[in-house]
Amino acid sequence: MSIESETQSPDARAPEGARVLIVDDSGTVRLKLSKAIQSLGHETTAVASGKLALEQVAQNPFDLVLLDIVMPEMDGFEVLKALKSSRATRDLPVIVISALDEEMGSVISAIELGAEDFLPKDFELALLKARVETCIEKKRLRDVETEYLRQVAKLTRAAATLETGRFNPSKLGIRDVASRTDGLGKLATVFATMAQKVYERERKMRQNIRTFRGALLLLACGGLWGVVVPLSKMASLVEAHPVGLAILIDIIGAVFCIGISLKRRTMPRIKDLTRADRTFILRFAFISSVINQVLVYWVASKLPASIVSIVIVLEGFAVFLFAALMRTEAPNLKRFLGLGLGLVGISIILLYGEPGEIATSWVWFVIALVIPVTYAVEDIYLSESKPAKIDNVALFGMTLVVSVLMLIPLAAFCQDFVPFGLLAGRLGVIVLLMAAASNLAMLLFILLVSSTGAVFASQNAYAGTAAGIGWSMLLLGESIPALTWASLALVVVGLLMVEPKQEAEEEPPPLDDSPEDFVPLVDLLPSPTE
Repeated sequence: MSIESETQSPDARAPEGARVLIVDDSGTVRLKLSKAIQSLGHETTAVASGKLALEQVAQNPFDLVLLDIVMPEMDGFEVLKALKSSRATRDLPVIVISALDEEMGSVISAIELGAEDFLPKDFELALLKARVETCIEKKRLRDVETEYLRQVAKLTRAAATLETGRFNPSKLGIRDVASRTDGLGKLATVFATMAQKVYERERKMRQNIRTFRGALLLLACGGLWGVVVPLSKMASLVEAHPVGLAILIDIIGAVFCIGISLKRRTMPRIKDLTRADRTFILRFAFISSVINQVLVYWVASKLPASIVSIVIVLEGFAVFLFAALMRTEAPNLKRFLGLGLGLVGISIILLYGEPGEIATSWVWFVIALVIPVTYAVEDIYLSESKPAKIDNVALFGMTLVVSVLMLIPLAAFCQDFVPFGLLAGRLGVIVLLMAAASNLAMLLFILLVSSTGAVFASQNAYAGTAAGIGWSMLLLGESIPALTWASLALVVVGLLMVEPKQEAEEEPPPLDDSPEDFVPLVDLLPSPTE
């Protein structure tokens, strides 16, 4: 068996030309029908069996099938059943070809199976033209109607999807509907325009809410972290043990976080942690405790608490640079100006606000400048790599356990454990206050980074600086020049110009026709052994 006259075209194909598949085991009949159909301005493909017909229909679009009923291996009835069982071909019109000596019952059975009409093999050209053109016209009208109903359903589903208020209308895939020139196209255009305006208003409102909520979290983090620096200064006045102090604070935080996680049943089993989860916990513990925490306590024992608080505010500028270089957040002009104002304010404070204090401790001041850089690394890593499936409290509790295990060898090497005798007095109270403030601040900061992005979250350093200065004045009696307060006003203005990152838009669900249950054509082909 072979395919004959594959896509044979007349010299001058009519504009309304269709593609017709001819299926007959007689080469003479196939040739006769092909010539007649081509004379009407249509393309033809002729095959000699039902199996080849189904293969052609599965691979190419056709407007009409002329189908012989009596064929070897796979007769016309089997081909009809396969075509009408498939969603892809059930609307394809079929004209059955019957010989004059065949019983009319076979033709009736074929029509009951879904055939549009019948045609005798000894046909007249006028009859062929009438039945072929009628079927093709019905097919095209049906296609237009089906496409119209499909686009109506698509527009309806788009409207239902937008009721959630979370999807951008420009991403709902209704541009093809809006491009129509009829009433449906005008309706889709009006709908898309109005929906986009509503969406933009709601998106802006959600962004404002996120900004307000983020600002509250940011101020809370800053206020808590601000008190840690003067408290660490107070601890160093009793006796300086930066590594030992970090161990005690992490132990208290670990007991608190793991206890809460076990009670809430949110603590994951160790065996359920992926390799990426374990890697994050190890790296985050090293950055946040072994480096940042010890460095802050160490520097705070050498410099005034207000100076350390002021230096930490450079964290925001460092995060902005890192995020811009890594392209994790858009470096827009408004954010750049806001961070620039904050940097100007801090520069004035450092150059003119406390010149006497800084002049006597330049080495330690240079070391202190490392703190905002390491804080920035922590912010970026937390924002980009934090496991989304692990509860924040449980994650922080596991991180604190790992950090304690890392700090103990360091404390042993440096002989920096805090004597237990000191904890019974003033130092014990300071340690408890530091543990409560720093661990709660970190939990809030993890939430802040997850919801607003690293750049915005890093601005807690501004609030931390202001709070640190205030706590230093209250707890340590440090004085702050008037120029420092004026410079901090620039910092606040800069803070207001740095908004959270834009909320990621949810991807709309597919709006194409939902697949229905149907029998694939290939499943109806006879097996090689049949």
